[in-house]
Amino acid sequence: MNNRISTILASEATTVVATKTIDLNENAPLSKIVIRFKGKNNGSTPTAHPAKMVSKIEVVDGSDVLYSMSGVQCQAMDFLEQSELPFNCCEYENDIECCATYDLNFGRFPWDREFALDLRTFKNPQLKISHDKSKGGSAPDEGTMSVYGYTFDDPQPSPPNFLMTKELYSYTITANANHYITLPRDYPYRILMPQSYEPTKSFTDMFGAFEWYADNKRRVFIDSITGPEWAKIQPRLDLVEEDFAGLGNAASEEYWVAATYEGWGQTGGRNIVDATNFIGQPSGPQYGVTCAAGTSFAAHTNGYYAFGATNLCMHELNDPKAWFDPLEYGDVELRILAGGGAGSNTVCLSQSRPNGSH
Repeated sequence: MNNRISTILASEATTVVATKTIDLNENAPLSKIVIRFKGKNNGSTPTAHPAKMVSKIEVVDGSDVLYSMSGVQCQAMDFLEQSELPFNCCEYENDIECCATYDLNFGRFPWDREFALDLRTFKNPQLKISHDKSKGGSAPDEGTMSVYGYTFDDPQPSPPNFLMTKELYSYTITANANHYITLPRDYPYRILMPQSYEPTKSFTDMFGAFEWYADNKRRVFIDSITGPEWAKIQPRLDLVEEDFAGLGNAASEEYWVAATYEGWGQTGGRNIVDATNFIGQPSGPQYGVTCAAGTSFAAHTNGYYAFGATNLCMHELNDPKAWFDPLEYGDVELRILAGGGAGSNTVCLSQSRPNGSH
């Protein structure tokens, strides 16, 4: 077998808020890095989705940034790449573990021999993970973290490129106002991801319209399509399925999921039958659940737009020849009209970059 999974960091306690720096010493290409983070809930009042326990993930080579995303952005990008969420345990009950998984994909699929991060071509590659376990689940006060690498055994490939993924731009929105972003013209785009994940706000609350064009609009790729219309006609509309669980307190409590649009859910008691148990219509990524005090319940939900993210690129994700090449144009611009919501929007980009390039 020519593939293997290595342990980059054995499980260790995450006692304090910190940034963990790990030297990437594998003398082989990395197909992907997997971060596992667990938190033991300290109460039954939801704080946020477990993905929030990690605030930032970076892979750097000195000052050269090869990957840089928040935990939420990492999971959003992974969903667009794989059409499913990584493993999360959205548990919000006291003294039970919640957990989140973060996949940093350097290839189009696991063990892609043409696209992988070739650590041999960089001087001092490091992984940096900023975390605060209390920010997800129900305010966990204990936690652990471990890290794994999908890599190759002999014969080793020499992948010419890897997927470089970064937050490109972040801004505070003004309701119903335009924001203009000049996009980079260095490497081909695989995924161009506008993303926003705000309490009670749906995908269309945050995105009112998209327009993507080049060369002063001599080429228009997305022609002023409204957020509500884009939400229904985008090329890849994958269903987001997710479970969560908690403890009732006799009043409606808000629980977090990944999906931000057109969601619905079902719920029921998991220790007794509770006739009062019901789940309301979601407000963006939050569901109100009413359940008898002390009754443990579980819920199953469906929806769209994981963590409020979409891919504006309209090509086959696994065909590099089809990817958007910005060097064909003199300038590339993106206009985003905000919806009526409040908060911040981000734009992230996944590009094909040669290994060892600076």
